[in-house]
Amino acid sequence: MSWALVAVVLVTITLIVLIAVLYWYATRLKRSFEAPPPAALAAQPPLVFRLSEVSADSLAHLSREPILLRQAQDGLRVQLDNRPLVPIAILTDRAAAAALREIVANASQRYGARWTALVMPAGDGSVSVQRLS
Repeated sequence: MSWALVAVVLVTITLIVLIAVLYWYATRLKRSFEAPPPAALAAQPPLVFRLSEVSADSLAHLSREPILLRQAQDGLRVQLDNRPLVPIAILTDRAAAAALREIVANASQRYGARWTALVMPAGDGSVSVQRLS
């Protein structure tokens, strides 16, 4: 009878230790996911360049709000206003799609193959691209 009691106590202690270790690991993992992005991205100055006149006009007609662009392995995606991210191929305005591709070409030279950025068109035909990730 006493061996059964010892076994129950050992199993209980083992389970408590296991739960404590799992809790510690989960909270550590949660903190790493919730950590702010690296300061290097936030400190990067925005990329500013001029678009061609046709591209600047078509971009102005596309949206007055900042435009979110995401270049990833699955291709280029764009978010206009409050709509969801969609592939650039869905845009029916070919001139606007060409303007976005011009922006992507300039941004990819600086940011590489995978990035997410906020595009803010200015009234003088220039564009400011702030990398988010």
